[in-house]
Amino acid sequence: MGWKDPYGGSQWTVRQKAYVESLKLDTMFTPQIVVQGRTQCVGNEEEALLSSIVNAPRFPAPTFQATFQRPTPDCLQVSLSGALRTKADNDGVNVMVALYDSGLVTDCPKGENKGRILSNDYVVRKLEKLCTVKDISAKKTVSGTVNFALWEGFNRSKCGLVVFVEDNSHQIFGSQSIQFPDAI
Repeated sequence: MGWKDPYGGSQWTVRQKAYVESLKLDTMFTPQIVVQGRTQCVGNEEEALLSSIVNAPRFPAPTFQATFQRPTPDCLQVSLSGALRTKADNDGVNVMVALYDSGLVTDCPKGENKGRILSNDYVVRKLEKLCTVKDISAKKTVSGTVNFALWEGFNRSKCGLVVFVEDNSHQIFGSQSIQFPDAI
């Protein structure tokens, strides 16, 4: 790559390696896009990406309600309660919560984007597991709380949450976007 991705980290490398294993790929590469944990393509291959999205199975979105607290200036606590709207079998599913950041700008001094300024939206900055559930109906209420350590420059107006349901192979079975309230 030739330069250090300011939003990269070991947590994302571990997750990408898990996708390489579950998708039975020979190698890990960037930019890689994984759609619903089922298909993948090179991030700059627009036709392949659009095909993956169009052909992805559709699932109902969970129906979580969120409450927010800031126990300290550098911590965001999110309590969630709602229905998965997807049945969880005996193998179980994980309810994950991603905190994303938008409006980011990156100057690329090296690599294939050398000299370019990249604009990035929906960059996942933090990812936490809300809970793991097994053997529940799609209508049963699930609840839990996650805590996010916030980064310097955190700006709630440029951020949001995505709650998603995934199995142990990281296949996605529903997602929901949650915007932050005006005051948190």
